[in-house]
Amino acid sequence: MLIPFEQHCLICKQSSTNLICHYCKEDLALFELTNFDFNLMLYPKVKKGLTKVDFSHLVALGDYQWPLSKLLTGLKFSAYIPNAKALANLFVEHCIKEQTNLPQLILPIPLHKNRYLQRKYNQSIELAKQINKQTNIPITTSIMYRSKATQAQTNLSAAKRRQNLKNAFQIATKPDFFQYQHVALFDDVLTTGTTMNYAYHALKTAYPHLRIDIWCICITLAHR
Repeated sequence: MLIPFEQHCLICKQSSTNLICHYCKEDLALFELTNFDFNLMLYPKVKKGLTKVDFSHLVALGDYQWPLSKLLTGLKFSAYIPNAKALANLFVEHCIKEQTNLPQLILPIPLHKNRYLQRKYNQSIELAKQINKQTNIPITTSIMYRSKATQAQTNLSAAKRRQNLKNAFQIATKPDFFQYQHVALFDDVLTTGTTMNYAYHALKTAYPHLRIDIWCICITLAHR
């Protein structure tokens, strides 16, 4: 006799038919994106914390706080893929489902090849893959690459982050890429916006015609 598979909520660990149970999902503090036309750069508290960025369109699920932070760290440091699926489910439902003008392509922020060889894993790619499965928006990892092995950003000041990431991203020229008019740069967490801003500029310089949206799971800004 087959024993039925028992799934547990990733947050409360109680038996659940979903990766995040109904009760935990109801308790999540997510951004009210409909109040800002699905663009957090129109949210004054977010805009105030991102004064040194040039992108104008940002979508995120919520603040980097428990339990979203716990799911992200479990994905990043333990490669626990169910967390990617659960976060992607939330992102699609909360950030994408009601939008009408969606990007044609998702570009996850790349790791430098040395860091990728060491870690053998890029959590932003895993999250983007799960979003792709639910939306059919294609992803690519062949357009942008990290040419500079930078320090980890976590404990750096905003000024040092900018210095650390200067000229870190390069764009591979691909003629067929010009078919795209609208893309999304995707990362797991946005802090000062420095990484995204440098990636945005690299892409915009190579392909000035592009509309580039910024997508991330969480934001954690020092001045909000």
